[in-house]
Amino acid sequence: MHTNRLNKLLRDLDSDDASKRRYAAEAMTEGDERVIYPLIKALRDENFGVQDAAMRSLMEIKKESTAYMILPLLREDSFLRNTAIIILKEIGNIAVPLFRILLKDKDDDVRKFILDLIYEIEYCDYPDEIVTMLADDSNANVRASAAKALGKLKYKEAIPYLVRALHDEEWVCFSALEALIDFKDSVSILSILELLNSPSEAVRFAAIEALGQISAAEAYNPLIKHMATADEIEKKAILKSLVQVGNIPSVPRISEMLIEMLCDEDWDNKIVALKGLSILKEEKALNRIVDLAGSLDTSVPDNEEKQKVIVDFIRSFGCNDTLTNILSDPGIKFRGKAIAISVLGELKCLEAVPALVTFLKSDIRDVRRSSVKSLGQMESEEAKGYLMEAISDADSHVRKTAASALGQIRDQSAFEPLIKMLHEENYTDVIDEIIIALLMINSELLLSRMNEFSTSIINKIESYSSSFGTEVPC
Repeated sequence: MHTNRLNKLLRDLDSDDASKRRYAAEAMTEGDERVIYPLIKALRDENFGVQDAAMRSLMEIKKESTAYMILPLLREDSFLRNTAIIILKEIGNIAVPLFRILLKDKDDDVRKFILDLIYEIEYCDYPDEIVTMLADDSNANVRASAAKALGKLKYKEAIPYLVRALHDEEWVCFSALEALIDFKDSVSILSILELLNSPSEAVRFAAIEALGQISAAEAYNPLIKHMATADEIEKKAILKSLVQVGNIPSVPRISEMLIEMLCDEDWDNKIVALKGLSILKEEKALNRIVDLAGSLDTSVPDNEEKQKVIVDFIRSFGCNDTLTNILSDPGIKFRGKAIAISVLGELKCLEAVPALVTFLKSDIRDVRRSSVKSLGQMESEEAKGYLMEAISDADSHVRKTAASALGQIRDQSAFEPLIKMLHEENYTDVIDEIIIALLMINSELLLSRMNEFSTSIINKIESYSSSFGTEVPC
């Protein structure tokens, strides 16, 4: 930055006008080492906008000198300390070598802040010194932060020390478990299993969760044994861990507990319940699962993805009478039924054809449309007849879906009904789907009859025919 420009910004940074000070702090993001100290001073400005601008500029000046001058703020009040932590985290790896000496600082809080920064940055080239802190530091909070940092760094040489830390104070034990989960190393399983006998309910609960997240098969039998004497809260935690391990015992109330978990507000718990019920192939839960999928408003962010996950689990049950019977269950809302109809079609569940046929007369368009689409996926003579009826449906969306389904089936008997439909249809998108269906069934026959149609239809046929490798006759 040119000296004249720098001097003007420094003058503005001392202005009585807060907007000038803020602009100057923002502009200093393009500066060099000369702007670092003035920006640090600006972090104490009485105006929040100036403080924020100074912080953001310091975050952009990713230099060792920036980190060096920011470090003393870790000893200041909570606002400046937290601001310093945000800046140092953004500077990242460049700052880590400067942290080393502070691992031996007399202030417990400073040592902890440095370890927490290493955890966030996920980099350190002196992890052995953090191991020493885990083993020997006098402060439990510091030891806990050391454990978490070693887990995030994936420093395998620390595993024996993390195992030893399981018998430290509770807070350190929890952090050691979190770190061991990061490693997912079976070496630690026996030591974690010992915690199931801890007098502390919190420690037992944390150990159960860790065993599930590590997904160690060796934990299966001990968890089953512990379940016999556990209270309801621990039983639920054990069940979640067993699902994560991928094996569920045939013991009383397992299915009921999983079905109850479907009502849990926590989405992760719902997923665990779905996995468990899928492993057990517990068909009596299908009504609840389908209803859950149908209850999601897919216009809400993330709900569409969640619904896809649930539908995958429904699909994992395969064709079965319970899924078919859902179609006639008055307790399932129409969106749930539409999902069940769609899955039955994807699975080609022929036994569901009669039930799907009844929905062709539903008052709800989306249900009729889903039924038509699913029938189109069935290799059933009965289904073909009803699909040809559906091309006369009053709703254009249903007609379009029926035409598409007939094209996928490629049944020659559908050709003439589709030709008749092409003469009568008014909606452009439906016309397009009819032409594609006719080309799929018999492209040569359609091209030979082009003179029956209007110029606009002929142009569409010519346009689509090239995709089917068929030449339009002269």
